[in-house]
Amino acid sequence: MRGFLVLVVEVLVRLVLLLLVVALAPPVRADVAHFTPGVFKCTGERGVPVYQGTPCPPGRELRDFAADPANVSVVEMHVPTDATPRAAPPRERAARAPPRTNKVKAPGDPAERRYVKAGMSEGVVLAKLGAPDAASAKHGRHARWTYLPAPGDPQTVTTIRFEDGRVTSVERHVVR
Repeated sequence: MRGFLVLVVEVLVRLVLLLLVVALAPPVRADVAHFTPGVFKCTGERGVPVYQGTPCPPGRELRDFAADPANVSVVEMHVPTDATPRAAPPRERAARAPPRTNKVKAPGDPAERRYVKAGMSEGVVLAKLGAPDAASAKHGRHARWTYLPAPGDPQTVTTIRFEDGRVTSVERHVVR
C-alpha cells in the first residue's frame, strides 16, 4: 500500500508541474497562429521601417511580402546568335612616352628626417617624410623603413624601426 501512495504522489506532483508550465507559458496570439514564413515590413520605433520574419503587431504592418511581393524590374540581356567575331578596325599607334627612370613616391620633406623621434606613429612619419625608399615586410609587429640620401638630407641614410606601429629607433648614417 505504501508503494501505491508514493506512486500516486509522484503522478500528482508531475501533473501539478505540467499545469504550472502550461499556466506560465506565454499566450499564443491569434494572428500568429496561422503564421506562414516570409518577410514582413513593420513600423518600428519612431516610425522607422523594420524588416522581420514574424508578422507585425496589429496596426504596425507596412507590407507583407508574401501577399504583396516587391516589384522587380528585370532587363533582358540579348546575346546575338551570330557567333562570328567582328574584325576590329586598325588603330593608329600612339607615340610612346619616354620610359620612367625613377619611381614616383609620395611627397615628403627629406629635411624632416632628422626630427623623427621614438614614439611617433607610422602615419605621422609617412605624412612628414613620404613613402620610404625601402621597407621590410611587416613581420608581425615589427617593420623597418629606409630613406636614402636625397636633396634636403644629402649623404645620409635614415633607418626607422617600428614596433606595433610606433617608432622604436632612428638610425642616421652618413655615407660618402
